[in-house]
Amino acid sequence: ACTSRGLATCPMEGIDAAGVRKVLGVPRGRYSIPLIVCAGTPYRRSVNEVSETDDVGMSHGDDGNFSPRYKLDEVVFGNAFGVACDLE
Repeated sequence: ACTSRGLATCPMEGIDAAGVRKVLGVPRGRYSIPLIVCAGTPYRRSVNEVSETDDVGMSHGDDGNFSPRYKLDEVVFGNAFGVACDLE
């Protein structure tokens, strides 16, 4: 979902799940927090650094073959659990 909107992502594990739950107001029970995924504007290579793949050989971008996705407002929140994230 993020890549299709021009954002880069990076998973982070080894986090303080209890602290994250408290700060973001994530309710107990149904939801666990095994990792966090940060998202942001990707690094853009200069014209002289054009490459089809990243530093580990993975290609990224639109191949025109997307799998079904959850609606964005069901999986992406802004600053607190359940708060809509404005990506426009």
